[in-house]
Amino acid sequence: MADLLSKEKEDNLYQPLVKVIPLLSFEIGSVFLMSFCFRQFIGKADLSAGGLFWFLIGFGLFAVFSFLAALFVNGLQWSGLAAGLSVVAALAVFYDYFSTILVVFGILAFLIFIWGISQLRLESANSLKIRFLRLTKIFLPKIALGTAILLSLFSYFLFSSQSDFPVSFKNFQFLLKPNEKLVGVFIPDFSFQKPFQTALAGFLKKQLIAKVPSFESLSASVKETMAESAAEKGLTDLNKFLGVEINARDSADKVIYDSLAIKFNQLDERAKKWIITGVFVVLFLTIRALFVPINWLLSILLFLIYLFLLALNFASVKMESRGKEVLTI
Repeated sequence: MADLLSKEKEDNLYQPLVKVIPLLSFEIGSVFLMSFCFRQFIGKADLSAGGLFWFLIGFGLFAVFSFLAALFVNGLQWSGLAAGLSVVAALAVFYDYFSTILVVFGILAFLIFIWGISQLRLESANSLKIRFLRLTKIFLPKIALGTAILLSLFSYFLFSSQSDFPVSFKNFQFLLKPNEKLVGVFIPDFSFQKPFQTALAGFLKKQLIAKVPSFESLSASVKETMAESAAEKGLTDLNKFLGVEINARDSADKVIYDSLAIKFNQLDERAKKWIITGVFVVLFLTIRALFVPINWLLSILLFLIYLFLLALNFASVKMESRGKEVLTI
């Protein structure tokens, strides 16, 4: 290991800073972009206005440049410095939430990034050939793990700082929208944008068909009256359950959101903390799961970028003793 570090230090002397510094700068800048866009679409309900898209762009750029820096820059101290500054850049966006727990998790993410860099270098040192896909398989999951920890922590702070329901109505609509067709299987012509009483009447109409054998033989006006009456009773029961009056003319998604927000605010602070912690865990697991397909896409993208950089002579492959391939810039 000492020989490897000594060799890295020697090789690093011959690496032009004009190539090293841009790689490391783009890595740090991209993680700042990722963190900033994440705060925008979580904190300001910018999911449906492109916030999610730009967050994914930022994450993709961070993964790409951190991998390229770990692959091409010989000096471990350079890559380690970039990893540390990347964590600082991510935390800087959330400066107003600065706390001990933020520092602790930031250090944890930094150590995970260093772990990924070290594993990539170890694999490169022990292999005669440059097995590119093997390197991405080793490195990218570490980046995803560290990023998932940071983003989950940021979400925890953003959610717990809000006085009402920890998900904005705009984001709630965004999350509900994909389920509209599923609900439509049970309620014909269902839409979350319809008035709540209309949507409830459509749902209860199917219940009346099952409970009242002669319901289908009734006239349309009678069936409509029965469904509306059942909906009014259901609305009354909901008002009693919530302890406040719900406006039946509001859209279905607004009533669902308000109902959840009311029940959430009726909980004690300890229960709220547990729910928000649950959101932290779910978000962490979701990010980890989403990275599985993204891993393959990034691997392909990185391989194409790698070939492009070789074609531009930004980097080259040298042959050392025993036919070992070594990347240099």
